[in-house]
Amino acid sequence: IEQPERHFRAASTKMNDEYREDPMPIRPISAYITLALALSPVAAMAQATLGAQMKIYVGFPPGGSTDVLARVLAQEGGKRLGREIIVINKPGASGAIAANEVASAPADGMSIGISPSSTFTISHLFQGIKPDLLERTAALLQVGSQPIGIATKTDSPFATFKDFVAAARKDPNKIAVGIPGSGTMTDLVIRALAQRDNLQLNIVPFRGDVPTATAILGGHVQAAGLSAGGFAQHIEGGAMRLLVAMETTRSVVAPNIPTLKELGYDFAGNAIQYMYAPKDLPAAERKRLIDALGEAARTPLYIDIAKKNVLYSATSMNGDALDRYLLEDRIRNTALVAKLGLGKKP
Repeated sequence: IEQPERHFRAASTKMNDEYREDPMPIRPISAYITLALALSPVAAMAQATLGAQMKIYVGFPPGGSTDVLARVLAQEGGKRLGREIIVINKPGASGAIAANEVASAPADGMSIGISPSSTFTISHLFQGIKPDLLERTAALLQVGSQPIGIATKTDSPFATFKDFVAAARKDPNKIAVGIPGSGTMTDLVIRALAQRDNLQLNIVPFRGDVPTATAILGGHVQAAGLSAGGFAQHIEGGAMRLLVAMETTRSVVAPNIPTLKELGYDFAGNAIQYMYAPKDLPAAERKRLIDALGEAARTPLYIDIAKKNVLYSATSMNGDALDRYLLEDRIRNTALVAKLGLGKKP
């Protein structure tokens, strides 16, 4: 299989409600679709015998950050596990639909998932669902980071984050800000900064980074909070610019842009990409999956794709240590949401 390079296509400005989480529709861009398909020829061939294959569930549409990682892991992990693996996209509820699918599957190692940690540690606070996804799943291993930031079109009147804040203060509820789903880390941070600065923003949720980026490029929102996998290629291509990095460190694709911390905010967004399985997965099978997928995540192909999408992490937690990290992260996020007076009751 030829090692893929990045693929980009022009964003569509047409609208399609399949990828938006409220009545106003949006059609997603096709960025990374060619890459995703190229990475998993076995998956395409296996669609006719879906039930016989090992599955990796993704809670976001094809072409986004999580999906791109899943495709490489399906290819490289399948080689090490000795079986074909296909990727199943189940977008919606900020990844919770796919997570519930895995949690409800037989604990035989045939159904696993990959997700940003926010699906398990934040989404229930905004989706009004039970906060039990961590209790119903077993963490396997961390396979990446999830840097986030606020971006806008290059021709936007917002040259800086301060310009964005000033415009939002001047015209309450007139600035539309896209997010890749209610209950994502970007959603939480944007709501936190809106409350801190007394801003009234029109927050528009979509189903993942791909349709969120399309909304920016199509002029349907004036700015958006999304992961680096959603904005990096557009910044490098000159179509977007980053206004602020929400992590504790500056973005590698826009190192001249400050972080929220540098601008005086006392919060930041931190999330990881990780793989998980049903809760009652036998210990031996859990270790086998961790070992095989860990090897897959250390292959040159995987590292190359993860770095190109600004998702690579040199460190990786797994097993019980990762379970503890996620539980602690859920506690931290729950406390922050309560402090801000945000969220919904299940």
